[in-house]
Amino acid sequence: MPDMDLLVEFFRHNSMMNQRLLEACRKLSPEQLDATATGTYGSIGGTLVHIANAQEGYAARLMDTERPERLPDDPFPGFETLRERFAHGDAQLEEASTQADQDRKVQVTGDDPPGTWWMPVSLFLLQAVNHGTEHRSQVATILTRLGVEPPNMDGWTYIDASGQFVPV
Repeated sequence: MPDMDLLVEFFRHNSMMNQRLLEACRKLSPEQLDATATGTYGSIGGTLVHIANAQEGYAARLMDTERPERLPDDPFPGFETLRERFAHGDAQLEEASTQADQDRKVQVTGDDPPGTWWMPVSLFLLQAVNHGTEHRSQVATILTRLGVEPPNMDGWTYIDASGQFVPV
């Protein structure tokens, strides 16, 4: 089904860009990891932890599995722990995207807006992709303010890195 192929590509892009950002941030000092900017989620380190925790939360809901215990963002858990958490959540989201049943609903409880409701899987997957993109962009903004060149994380970068540009 073509729609499933599209979903898988979105989550493969998501995985690749999570890894690119994580690797770029490994070089930062503890002070830089604590940096933030107005309009962002929080510090660089805290935002990376937030993305990793959310990835696993989205995947657990989609795969009807137990959500792993959240990593604390203070103190920063370290890059190896984050790498493992990202790898697990990214792999699960990719797998879930191959099995997405368009008629299935996911129960969501949240605080923005507050409440519990049902949502179509397709929209839940949209939120999962958008969430990662938004927060990676926020980290890139903080990096730029620090004078650190953020990695390219757009679709063109993914297409090129995955070898899908085909010369005419």
